[in-house]
Amino acid sequence: MAFWITRIPEVKSTLELSEGDLGIALFFVPLGGIVSMLLSAQLIKYIGEGRTTIYGLVAFSFIILLPVIATTITLLCAALFVLGFAMGWVDIAMNAVVNTIEKKEKVSIMSTSHGFFSLGGIVGGASGGLLAQAGVSSFLHFMIIGALVFIFTFLVIKKNIGRVHDEGNKEESSFFVIPRSPVLGLAIIAFCIMIGEGVVADWSTVYLQDFLSTNATIAGLGYAGFSFTMTLGRFNGDYYTLRYGNLKVIVFGCIMALIGIVLLLLLNVWLVLLGFVCIGLGYSCVVPVLFSSAAKKEGVTPAYGLASVASAGYFGFLMGPVIIGLLAEQYGLNNSFILLLILTTIALLSTKKALE
Repeated sequence: MAFWITRIPEVKSTLELSEGDLGIALFFVPLGGIVSMLLSAQLIKYIGEGRTTIYGLVAFSFIILLPVIATTITLLCAALFVLGFAMGWVDIAMNAVVNTIEKKEKVSIMSTSHGFFSLGGIVGGASGGLLAQAGVSSFLHFMIIGALVFIFTFLVIKKNIGRVHDEGNKEESSFFVIPRSPVLGLAIIAFCIMIGEGVVADWSTVYLQDFLSTNATIAGLGYAGFSFTMTLGRFNGDYYTLRYGNLKVIVFGCIMALIGIVLLLLLNVWLVLLGFVCIGLGYSCVVPVLFSSAAKKEGVTPAYGLASVASAGYFGFLMGPVIIGLLAEQYGLNNSFILLLILTTIALLSTKKALE
């Protein structure tokens, strides 16, 4: 996914898309994601978290090539729809796998597992920018990446998680995982925070390269820096959560993210890069804490609690870039980041009530 993010400016330029056009095209990612997320609890119920993850990764390994070979905005929209479907499918399923392992093995690994997602962002953001700057074909790039994902899924991932399944999820009766009490507060926070994550993922490169006129290598460092501190925070998140508690971890994260967002508004390349670093550190542990809390809430099955909060969060992650694109068309990309200030503040003020 990080490799795709570094190619967004190239796709935007090749298809001669405006910020508004790009925002509309990116809308099809959440559209596909929401379709798969709404059905995720049922997939997990019948075939298990492990097998659902495997099937999603296989689909993803082929689909990731489609956006970079699209020749029209219509084909790009279609490609991003199926990309969003696969992304939502894998994200919900693999988080359910982690939750089940935590319960069965009596360990705390959710934050660390999310750290590996961010580690992929570091590798993809840094090397993807260099490959783009060097003129490596995006088609060849994604052919290789898709093949590696496919091979790695069968050689390593299937062997280790293919049979993971929480029997308690078989009691799930809801066909659609719409957030409701007692996890609604957690879902709102996840929505607000993951809008910010999605905006950084899809717009950091465009912001640095087009708005601040940097080259592709510097532009790739924005997302790489965000991913680096996201990874650093998540690899230590399980320790800090056990030591300080969920409330303090989320409050600290929101405050740090607010500082980073302010730096984005200052229009200095180096301060903007520092801002992405602060946002990554701030957001790093919030979502893992929310997911673990949702899976343990009384009154809902683990699959429902996790899937409903994750669905709200990933809906924000996928919708955020679309909203920012539309706002940027009207008010400028820099001013559109004020939305992140508002949403992160809402998350901060909602935390204590949601965790009760």
